[in-house]
Order: sequence, then structure tokens, then C-alpha cells
Amino acid sequence: MSVDIGKRPDKAKREAASDPGEPIGTLATAEGVVRWWRNDKGYGAIGCDVLDPWDIWCHFSAIEDAGGGFRALTPGDAVEVDYMRVDQESFKYVALRVRRVGQAAPRPAKTR
Repeated sequence: MSVDIGKRPDKAKREAASDPGEPIGTLATAEGVVRWWRNDKGYGAIGCDVLDPWDIWCHFSAIEDAGGGFRALTPGDAVEVDYMRVDQESFKYVALRVRRVGQAAPRPAKTR
């Protein structure tokens, strides 16, 4: 016996919403929060109040490198994101550059 648990509220909200009003290719910057991130795939989604119900799709290559190494985000991270309006099936916005908000600059290595 299967139980119909319905759609996730965020998916139902996006399906009920009309397409965003900006033309394809519009560039903008906003602050948001990482909603989810998949390290194994190298991508995730960023939510911004100004774009609700739409999220911004983010690939690891858009994350500003703060000192080299593995680039990933953690759900709940506050970020500033430069993004572009696109027309993908599941996302209407794509991150071009992502920077963590309030993150201290890396300290230089100590020399003796």
C-alpha cells in the first residue's frame, strides 16, 4: 500500500508561481542562504527572499576561493551571490559568483 504524502511545499509553491518577470540574461546581486548542497555532485541551491519562490542553482565553480582547496557550501551559510536569469526546467536563476558573508579573510601562514 502506498501513501500519497503530496508535494513538498516549496515545489508546490514554484509550480503555482508564474515565471519571473525579468528578461532572460538579466544580471543581479543578492544576499541569501544555502538551502542544500551536494558535495558528491558539486552543486546546490541558494534561496533569496527577493526571488522567492525561486532558488538560485549554484555550481562549485561559482564559489569564490578563499584560500585554495575544496570549494563547497554548507546548508545555512549566508552568502552574497551574483546571478543571472535563465530558463532551465527546474531553476530560473544560476549563480555566477558566490561569496560567504561575514567570513574572515584567510590569515597568512606564520613564518619563523
